[in-house]
Amino acid sequence: MPKPRWRERELVHRFYGPSAWGELERRFLEAIERLVRPGDRLLDAGCGSGRLFAYDLRDRPSLVVGVDTSPDVGHNANIDAPLRASLTALPFASEIFDLIICKHVLEHLAEPESAFRELARVLRPHGRLLILTPNRFHYVPLLASLLPPSFQRLVARGRGLTPGEVHPTLYRANTPRRLQRLGRQAGLRVAVLRVFETPPVYLAFHPLPFTLGVAYERLVNRFEALAPMRVNLLAVLRKP
Repeated sequence: MPKPRWRERELVHRFYGPSAWGELERRFLEAIERLVRPGDRLLDAGCGSGRLFAYDLRDRPSLVVGVDTSPDVGHNANIDAPLRASLTALPFASEIFDLIICKHVLEHLAEPESAFRELARVLRPHGRLLILTPNRFHYVPLLASLLPPSFQRLVARGRGLTPGEVHPTLYRANTPRRLQRLGRQAGLRVAVLRVFETPPVYLAFHPLPFTLGVAYERLVNRFEALAPMRVNLLAVLRKP
């Protein structure tokens, strides 16, 4: 099974220290743990195989359901019930989930409006939708939008991703304003919206670009006026 390249971990340790490895996944997991309540029904929307993001909520939810279009959903050890389905046509009755998590999925959606309507439909009143997705205005999505899919797949394989974990990126729901609009149209209210930069592991193919990425990270995280140029969007949307 492919693993992250040794260079990523080495460079993160050198510039940030050992505790910074896996910072993005750790911050998302902390957000989940703040939102999940005992007895909740949780939907992991676009969960994939679970290899890139493993979690154990220690039985706090009564049920964890995972949905993905990939057959790898059946191998996801994070979830209790795997289902193959599209986010634009969820096979559930309305208002049955208390918490929905959606990690690095929105950038791949061709019809985000339909997906948001479906996610809102299956969410119970006072339910929460937690989203982590790239900011379209960051240099990585901007470059990815210009590169052909074949080159994107080559870069992804170099970072240890399998072919099944590489999907076309469309960035149709990937700005703070766009997230707010999609949520409002689906009847959801944005309760939390954060934009933050993490160690530039995507530049770890060589120390020089990684060093430049570190300088960028420190600059945009230092000044709040540069927040729109940070890479990660973390949002919590609530259903009235």
